[in-house]
Amino acid sequence: MKCLIHLSLLLMIVPALPVFCQAQTPEAKPRATVSVSGRVTVDDKPAPGIIVAVNTLVYPQSIVAQTVSDADGKYRLSSLVPGQFGISAVAPTFVVPALPNADPTGRMLNLSADENVEGVDFKLVRGGVITGRVTDADGKPVMDERLTLTPVDETGKPLPLAPQRWPNPFIYNTDDRGIYRIWGLPAGRYKASVGDNGSGASLRSGYYARTYHPDTTDVAKAAIIELSEGGEAKNVDITLGPRSRTYTASGRIIDADSGAPLAGISYAFGSLQDRQGRMSMNSFTSPGTNTNAKGEFRLEGLAPGRFGVMTIRSSFGLDANQPKFYSDAVPFEIIDSDVTDLEVKAQRGSSISGVVITDSITNKAALAGISRLLVSGYVSTAPGAVGIFVNNESSPIAPDGTFTIDGLRPGKVLISVGAINAPELRGFSAARVVANGREAPNRQVELTPGQNISGIRVYIQYGTAVIKGEVKTNGGALPPALMMVSLQAENQERVSNAQADTRGRFVMSGIPAGSYTAVLQFLPLGSSPGKISPKVLRQAVTVTDDSESQIVFVVDLTPKEGP
Repeated sequence: MKCLIHLSLLLMIVPALPVFCQAQTPEAKPRATVSVSGRVTVDDKPAPGIIVAVNTLVYPQSIVAQTVSDADGKYRLSSLVPGQFGISAVAPTFVVPALPNADPTGRMLNLSADENVEGVDFKLVRGGVITGRVTDADGKPVMDERLTLTPVDETGKPLPLAPQRWPNPFIYNTDDRGIYRIWGLPAGRYKASVGDNGSGASLRSGYYARTYHPDTTDVAKAAIIELSEGGEAKNVDITLGPRSRTYTASGRIIDADSGAPLAGISYAFGSLQDRQGRMSMNSFTSPGTNTNAKGEFRLEGLAPGRFGVMTIRSSFGLDANQPKFYSDAVPFEIIDSDVTDLEVKAQRGSSISGVVITDSITNKAALAGISRLLVSGYVSTAPGAVGIFVNNESSPIAPDGTFTIDGLRPGKVLISVGAINAPELRGFSAARVVANGREAPNRQVELTPGQNISGIRVYIQYGTAVIKGEVKTNGGALPPALMMVSLQAENQERVSNAQADTRGRFVMSGIPAGSYTAVLQFLPLGSSPGKISPKVLRQAVTVTDDSESQIVFVVDLTPKEGP
């Protein structure tokens, strides 16, 4: 006989602490853990005292473990759990030179159970510095103006997905002397600029046209700043033209049916562009305020141009139980004066309600997590409407399995099921949707203006399969690239996605049983991305419940003869 007192009981505040004596039972299986180790060096010499941290990649990111390199520059992080994490060496004035398939701030690792990952080394080099002064047309310093550094190639063309390591964001602003000094930058080529062309609403009375070093508003004439490893580019000065005037736009948001003003409505605006004869708004910005008691809104700090203003997802007033409203973007143009009396007619959103069916799920632990799921409806912008965006509304699942998605625009509504920031619930998905006794094609329900649909049945499934994969090469090493893997169902719907780490490994979990196509896509990084052919690889894979499947993508980099 052996007396066992659990530490968790000792930490509880209870009136009495019972001690139970019982026959010794076999110890529980230890939790699967992972360790990561490596070495930190500077100029090939040990770098002691450098913090090495592991962080989650799901927003909001958090540090799960950290340590400090020893006198030999070595570090080891133990007792990590399996999953996808970022690992980085934290040294503000140093950078990690760009590596193939790696973010220069660190590494992304897909860690498997009971895996000991060795050789995750960080070879640090001193970062570069760009410094200069910003003045106005009268030679006076321009204070608190933000610098923009754009990584470019040797021709001056901006680099897509350029490897970057931005240090403290506050060092991008000029001080009271108009001087800026940006440090901890990777070696490379840059263009420096100041100004925003009045692209967003602000509280300032004017704006500066975007001006590049040395003193040009033409990006093609901007100087290319060559920054060497540990070097300093000085006198990267910029002289701005006169501050241009900004204007305001104001109006009301009203109920389209009654004409009554709507108070407490969130709104946003965006620049309009003419694309093949259709005005579109690719992005929008909210000033962070709602309409007042009279339904009035006001946008400040607008430069001349064409804009659109619309309501954005928000409950009416402060009561989340009140109906939600939506609107199309109302176009307007700023020329040389303020714009007033804009009127945005908001429509009362429609709803879809029904019940979630879990008949196919027998896993009790999974069933316990259903209360944390959301049933969502996604509606694409209707043809001819101003703006390019998706209307997305969600509803929690009540204890009896019912849900009501409110605030939807008319159109084809895609029904899905999932959870926010809960990786442990990724196995849940909507298998099919039944409306009016018929299965909805591709889980899309047609919603007409003013219509409310009830009686929807959403059948959900819980996937337990795991797909582990690896990208291998023949005939050479991969040039710098992000390796993205997506899993597509037979109807081309994306079921899951993952990013391969620096070792070429990826993991997708919570996959429902079925047949899929795994698609590997290469997204080039850096100024010399090299050639990968083909850039997209596909592989069929079939999984069953509670199984683990392995797939391997082989990239042939053997030089070919001929053109």
